[in-house]
Amino acid sequence: MASKIDLISAALVLIGDTAINTLVGDERAQVVASALYDVIVENELTRTRWGFARTKAQLSLTTDTPLDNDFKSIYQLPSDMLLLIKVNPMTRYRIYGDKLYCNLSSTLHCDYIYNAPESEWPQYFSKLIQYALAKDFATSIRDSSTVAQLMSNEYLNASADAMSRDAQQYPQDVIRSNPFTAVRF
Repeated sequence: MASKIDLISAALVLIGDTAINTLVGDERAQVVASALYDVIVENELTRTRWGFARTKAQLSLTTDTPLDNDFKSIYQLPSDMLLLIKVNPMTRYRIYGDKLYCNLSSTLHCDYIYNAPESEWPQYFSKLIQYALAKDFATSIRDSSTVAQLMSNEYLNASADAMSRDAQQYPQDVIRSNPFTAVRF
């Protein structure tokens, strides 16, 4: 799998720039890549419920006391969580900072998107990241709106392809019985 430098270098080549070997330095490409890489990757990881970046965890009940009467329990969210997908058992909750407030005092599990390292990314997501970087690098490094538009189009194609491939790898969740959907049949 590709490393951070490999992905950045591929994006630079896509916009017609030269590849880099390190992020340390004062070249324009190094400065821009250092500033944008992590933000772009986290944004792409949270755009959809990627199967490869999904994990489960049991939440820890804290000893903190809620300040209002809306909720009675506070749970600590995982430190690597980027996006909460669901909690089990299902309950009403709110997220404040890195805590989850709810009215349960029992064991609580969650599914979430975590900040998956590059070594765990499938090829289609690596390609998506290359184009996501390239579309932002085009204006920041090349000052070219033509190249930026071309990379934006390629990014949209790579995004659709990646979402399609990812969806084929992971089965959809079954819809549970619900009185609102049951009346439709």
